[in-house]
Amino acid sequence: MGDRPTWDEGRSGVPRNTSGRSRRGRDGEQAGAEALTVEQLLARQDTGVGRRRAARRVEEPVLRAPEESPPAVRAGLPPVPGASAPPARQGGLPPVPGAARPAGQPPLPPVPAGPRPQVDWHPDSRPVRRSGPVPPLPGRFPPPEPSDRPRAARPARPPRPPASPGRRRLTRALVALAAVLGVVVLYHLGLYFYVDQKIDRVDALAVDGPEILAPQLQAGDETYLVVGSGVPGQTGTASVAALLASVSSEGDRAVLVSFPPTALVDTPACRTPDGDLRSPATEAFASSLLEGGPSCMVRAVQQLSGLRVDHYLGVDLADLPGMVDALGGVPVCVVPSQATAAAATPLPAGYSEVSGEDAAGYLAPGDSGADVTGTAVAERAQRLLTSTLRAAMSTGTLVDPLSLNRFLNRAAEALTVDEQTTLGDLRGLAGSLGDLSGDAVQRASLPVAQVGYVPAGTDQAYVLLDGKGTRSLFDAVIEGTSVPEEFLIGPEDAAAAEEPPAGEVPPASEAAPPADDALTVPPASVAVDVLNGTATTGLAATVADLMRGQGFVVGAVGNEPGTVSETVVRYGPGVLEQARTVAASVPGAVLQPSDSIGDAVQLVIGPGYSSVVPVTVGAAPEAPAADTTPTPAAAPEQTPVSC
Repeated sequence: MGDRPTWDEGRSGVPRNTSGRSRRGRDGEQAGAEALTVEQLLARQDTGVGRRRAARRVEEPVLRAPEESPPAVRAGLPPVPGASAPPARQGGLPPVPGAARPAGQPPLPPVPAGPRPQVDWHPDSRPVRRSGPVPPLPGRFPPPEPSDRPRAARPARPPRPPASPGRRRLTRALVALAAVLGVVVLYHLGLYFYVDQKIDRVDALAVDGPEILAPQLQAGDETYLVVGSGVPGQTGTASVAALLASVSSEGDRAVLVSFPPTALVDTPACRTPDGDLRSPATEAFASSLLEGGPSCMVRAVQQLSGLRVDHYLGVDLADLPGMVDALGGVPVCVVPSQATAAAATPLPAGYSEVSGEDAAGYLAPGDSGADVTGTAVAERAQRLLTSTLRAAMSTGTLVDPLSLNRFLNRAAEALTVDEQTTLGDLRGLAGSLGDLSGDAVQRASLPVAQVGYVPAGTDQAYVLLDGKGTRSLFDAVIEGTSVPEEFLIGPEDAAAAEEPPAGEVPPASEAAPPADDALTVPPASVAVDVLNGTATTGLAATVADLMRGQGFVVGAVGNEPGTVSETVVRYGPGVLEQARTVAASVPGAVLQPSDSIGDAVQLVIGPGYSSVVPVTVGAAPEAPAADTTPTPAAAPEQTPVSC
């Protein structure tokens, strides 16, 4: 047959040992070639080409149709030649490499062809299997009663009897009373907060000031500074009255100390109401309030006493009579004393009902000369203010909304407190001073060294305090001990002021000229200034006219800025004789030298002034005539009054 090409059956039809050419090329060659005969084919086998092809021919296996289809593509890779087919997959598990199925093992069930149900499972919502009820332990509980056993019938509650008409009326009355009480309580609470917000408040306290002494001893004590301004009939420093009230922590004792308005004190640096820093000053005690404000007065009190001021209460004394009228009168207990005797209209001893007009006359100072230092008005203002506050807290006032409303509105206009003080604190002050009586309340006045002291470089008279005695007084208050008796004031002071002890002559700055010294300067050669040192309005002008009638040359006429206890003739260096002539014309006048007024002569009218008498130059002043007035009979002993 020769070199017949073998064909790849079932394949492309290209001979196996021919180069790959397209069918179109092969057809073209076959069409153009000539047909070969058997002889030509035999002759080709004898050629070298035929022998070489025969030498390269090998025994090739016969291609047969595969019994099984070729293995499928493995994950996108071609099949491995000669590899056996992989074992079938087992029920959802991957086949084990190289493992053969053991003989006799039943086949796995087929996998359902349908889609698997979706299970909604999360770790936080794992299903929990609930267990049934646990049966009771045997013998622990009695066996249940049979359900068919009839239960005992519960006795029916007897019907409530209907309320009687009286009981219904009582219930309605109680409900109405509760409603009325609720309305009253709400009204008073609203009024309380309204007035508390309406009261003027100032930044006055300095509880951590360096001038406070032994603050640990004062812990728990309450100290009130009560300041009255606008004293009726007074102007300037005389219109201020100040009182310091120290109440112990237990509330069983209190000390009240009055401050002279013209006392010479040292005021530390302080803040004015405008916020400006005021420099330290030596001034009258009342000037610290009038020129510096409440904060400066508090610092002046702390500097003088060493006490810590916890509450500041300012009262416009001109409005205090209106507060009394708003309550329809106030009961006041008056203890006879020097302070009550110095009032323009003294009140009778004991309890008395005081109206607004009576209160104004009780506050105004009189002309009896009993209030030498100006502290008596502070005591009278304290008594009247305490009685007014206690009357406002009484049951009769609290159940009368109209009176209470009028009073609180008047009080809101008249009172000034610091930022920390409330109406409750004022109620505590009034309650403490009103509940204490007898020796539990001690009233004291600052010890005075000199009245009418005129420092060099000024023409104003001051009250000079006794420094040692003042320190002893306030040390006793700080330590909580009894105040020394020499500083206490009480009912016996009124008699002492009216009648001095026998054989004791009041001290004077300088005695009047003796009887054997003749006057050398006539009134026409004396120029004198007339000043009014009393509460009597227009007294200086009256005395000035009388002095002109005696031939004196009258200069300035006005009011004395300070306080004097008697009629005084001040004179400068070199004018002693002129002052003697003036003193001789005013009986009871005493001479007082002063370096601050130059060569002037001043006649200060004080308590005890009577009249102006004529004088004769070259003749000795007449000695006072012997008192021929019969001695009055002894007054009957009065029963002591205590409040």
